[in-house]
Amino acid sequence: MSAKIYGLFIPGDKECIEVIRQIRWSRGYVCPYCNSRDVILKGKERNKPYIQRYRCNSCRRHFNDLTGTIFAKKQMSLGEMFYIIKNLKNSSIKQISEELERDYRTVYYFAEEVMELSEKDNILKKLLEM
Repeated sequence: MSAKIYGLFIPGDKECIEVIRQIRWSRGYVCPYCNSRDVILKGKERNKPYIQRYRCNSCRRHFNDLTGTIFAKKQMSLGEMFYIIKNLKNSSIKQISEELERDYRTVYYFAEEVMELSEKDNILKKLLEM
């Protein structure tokens, strides 16, 4: 069975980023570098216009919706990562990698990271609860 068939169950990146934003910024924007709340919106990511960019007025650093999360700097789409998180308890990594048509190691390393961070990462904790 191809990923195109399974794709019907993979959420879109825009929907995923909305969920991440609702969880992450539920109490307002906070700089992941210095924890300041003095943050302003600073446009969108060039290649992914659904991802908001921010600038901290305290430390002057830039960040986006994914900075400092398990989802940052991954080659997989947000939808694929959400799919892995959702199916991790009920499916084998081999099965998930076949469904996504992804290399086993790619899925394995992400799943391992999810399991390691599931208690520490607030966004991940809430996603697993959902």
